Amino acid sequence: MGRPTAACPIVKEDAGLQPTITITLDGREVSGQPGMTVLELAEESGVDIPTLCHHPRLPSMGACRVCLVEDERSGSLVASCVAPIAPGMVINTLSDKVLESRRTIVKLMLASHPDACLVCNKGNRCQLRKIASDLDIGAVDLQRIPQLASIVEANPFLERDLSKCILCARCIRACQDLVVEGAIDYFRRGFTTVPTTLGDLPLEESECSFCGTCVALCPTGALMEKEGAYRGTAQTVVQTTCPYCGCGCSMGLEVKDNRVVRVVPGKEDTPNTGTLCIRGSYGCDFVHSPERLFTPWARRDSGLEEVSWDEALHIVASRFKRIKDEYGGDSLAVLGSSRCTNEENYLLQRLARSVLGTDNIDNGGRLYNAASRVGLGSTLGFSGTTNHLSDLEQSDLIFVVGADPGSSAPAVGYAIKRAVKQRGATLLLADPRRIGLALFAHLWLRPTVGTDVALLNGLARVITEEGLVDEEFVGRRTDNLSAYVESLKEYTPDRVEGATGVPALEITTAGRLYARASRAAIVFGTGITQHRGGTDGVRALANLALLTGNIGRRGGGVYALQRENNGQGACDMGMLPGFLPGYHSLADATARRQFEERWGADLPARPGLTALEIMQQAQERNIRGMYIVGENPMVSFPDSSLIGKSLASLEFLVVQDMFLTETARQADVVLPAASFAERDGTFTSFEGTVRKVQKAIDPPGESLPDWEIVLRVAERMGAPMPYSSAQDVLDEIADCCRLPAYSSYEGVDQVDPEARSLDRAESTASRGVGRMHGGQFAEGFARFCPVEYVPPARAQREYPLTLLGGAIPEHFGTGSRSSRSPRLQRFCPEPFVEICEADARELSITEGEKVNLVSAIGRASSVVKVSGSVPEGLLFMPVSFPGTSFSGLLPIVTDPGTGAPSLKACSVRVEKEPGM
Repeated sequence: MGRPTAACPIVKEDAGLQPTITITLDGREVSGQPGMTVLELAEESGVDIPTLCHHPRLPSMGACRVCLVEDERSGSLVASCVAPIAPGMVINTLSDKVLESRRTIVKLMLASHPDACLVCNKGNRCQLRKIASDLDIGAVDLQRIPQLASIVEANPFLERDLSKCILCARCIRACQDLVVEGAIDYFRRGFTTVPTTLGDLPLEESECSFCGTCVALCPTGALMEKEGAYRGTAQTVVQTTCPYCGCGCSMGLEVKDNRVVRVVPGKEDTPNTGTLCIRGSYGCDFVHSPERLFTPWARRDSGLEEVSWDEALHIVASRFKRIKDEYGGDSLAVLGSSRCTNEENYLLQRLARSVLGTDNIDNGGRLYNAASRVGLGSTLGFSGTTNHLSDLEQSDLIFVVGADPGSSAPAVGYAIKRAVKQRGATLLLADPRRIGLALFAHLWLRPTVGTDVALLNGLARVITEEGLVDEEFVGRRTDNLSAYVESLKEYTPDRVEGATGVPALEITTAGRLYARASRAAIVFGTGITQHRGGTDGVRALANLALLTGNIGRRGGGVYALQRENNGQGACDMGMLPGFLPGYHSLADATARRQFEERWGADLPARPGLTALEIMQQAQERNIRGMYIVGENPMVSFPDSSLIGKSLASLEFLVVQDMFLTETARQADVVLPAASFAERDGTFTSFEGTVRKVQKAIDPPGESLPDWEIVLRVAERMGAPMPYSSAQDVLDEIADCCRLPAYSSYEGVDQVDPEARSLDRAESTASRGVGRMHGGQFAEGFARFCPVEYVPPARAQREYPLTLLGGAIPEHFGTGSRSSRSPRLQRFCPEPFVEICEADARELSITEGEKVNLVSAIGRASSVVKVSGSVPEGLLFMPVSFPGTSFSGLLPIVTDPGTGAPSLKACSVRVEKEPGM
């Protein structure tokens, strides 16, 4: 490159601003920041440069050379996607030399590309075809060199036609740099080079997780969705939020003839950064399941029968009124859902309190997030994730405990793996099972199930004994340190080894690694929260973060994963006994009066019952009527036989759902609800960011969005509510919740991502939720909470094995949606139980054999999967198969801090199927 003349000031620097570099681009001067490429500056300046291998979310590599531009100073052609801007550059993007080179490159690609555009499923989405058209390339005058490829794949998700591959490496970079799975790479050399798996095996025999990212980014028809509902190009793409886990991933729903025909990663700068998981990409077709409810149902002498909306609403209103008049509002209960939108949960709790007159309200999130809410609230002063997910990739050390993000929250798993691979972060992992993250772990601790508190206290003792406490932070921002340190004396590494099975040396090493990291983050999930001592486990984690000053620091913090898509929002909306929207205490007479004035009704002053207490009181016939929206307690609650008896004891049960679930079959009235694709509203991700949900298609039959059904019920009960849309409800939420995430939310179409990602930790509400980096504790000081380790119950001789429940990538929650997704169900059709080879040999059972798992209260049938992922004495079973309920094996044991049931593990024995 030539040197700029001294007479031409190329590098400009304004006072207080970063220096900029000025170049000439197609005859005009433009300026950019140091480090920008020519392509980035051109895009910023509105100059279009065609590309095939480049993608803004992938590292540039200059593979396709279609983005060539001319530097007129030297006359050289440079790949604009990898050429950094430099002072004095004179770039021409449309010179004859550039255009001729681009045409030659594209023609060479087409010479080895099948002439099948008219029948290719990529259609108008093919970027190679578009660029060829823009360059006026018709028939190719070069000798054709066909690339023959034929791979038979059994998976139901994607198909590869590598004869259409242009070797852009987008799929490879997506797999290795975005989702960090590493399932594919270049294989062979020269003209025979293809992107494929190790040994060129079918994808289903590789490490592929079928996240669909490679399909979404492929510029040609080389990678295509298999068994899609529509092979052409959809004209309508609706941006919305994924309905599965709590990550809040944005997705685009491609719509044709009122059907969702394809799901692609969203265009927004959201936590999923252009990725989805197997559920997001291929699991949303449950919205078109033939098992959807299309009309209301009511129970007659012969069973449930279809009825009109008018009749169904009349039955619901009259029966609820009669029960309330005869037994009082406390005889009614409402169970909301962490899958419903914020607006729907807000309306449901208003209906319960101001119309039904009861505070017996709860949501399914209690089953997995109550321990986080109470544990973090009692230590940090607020009850949720402290930092943005993007901060996690800035961490020097990440401690994952009681969570398998690769299955339960894939976007978090991707972020952790990127931090380890691309930034060299240290990963500490504590999990009795070998999960996917074990391959990335610097140190993998394998504690005995139920011993997390002992392990965490042991790590804390190492930190305090070796002088690794952040004394400046602790002295300035915490209290109760002395009592906490005193409580740790008995947790020596040797004693903790005896309790947990983790070697003392590993305990010491882990404590030192965590304390010495300048920015250490903690990620935890249901492996902590769903044990009997879940609240104490969360407190122990918060204590660790406080000891080392990792609260209020970018790259540090505590990440409390939420299992469902709106577990956070349902609680924010007041779907909790004792708390009004925005965590205003029901016992606060001033707050209660404000809501009474707003809603024009008296509210109950006494806190109500939790979800499990509601079920127990129903069996005692103190609860007479119940309204369940979007939850399936017959599958999600422990001891399903007892739950069935509780529901059968009710005088009146209303269930509102998309499907006739196990719970809906017990109902007196079933109301058909719309899916996430058929309604407007918002979800709140686990990091506390409000995400928009947009209607893409009309609900099938006579089904309606949950918020509209609740309004109809209220009107029939003589208490109409003044809302005509979900937006009206959100406006009221913003006004009365007083949580910044809602009061400042304007919707994804109006504000940029940074303005949308609002910290709620700045809220003065002591139980508010937020991200705290740079913020203050709600009460001014965080508080160390000493916690005592309570050993898990010893296995009985009759039930010698420990059964652990958890998530798998293919299915989710209770399975009511994922089991009705044809492709997910076909790929993973039946429940399985993982067992180690030694235990399988001792029990004389083999791979694929059907067995019965028997606990003290129930039994479940499953297929054996001999695995190296579990140690001796431990079994693992997915929780998301409604036909074989894991929760039906669990006795009711509650966390004394929250009243939430333990849903993680129990003691079992394995029996062979009769005749096997």
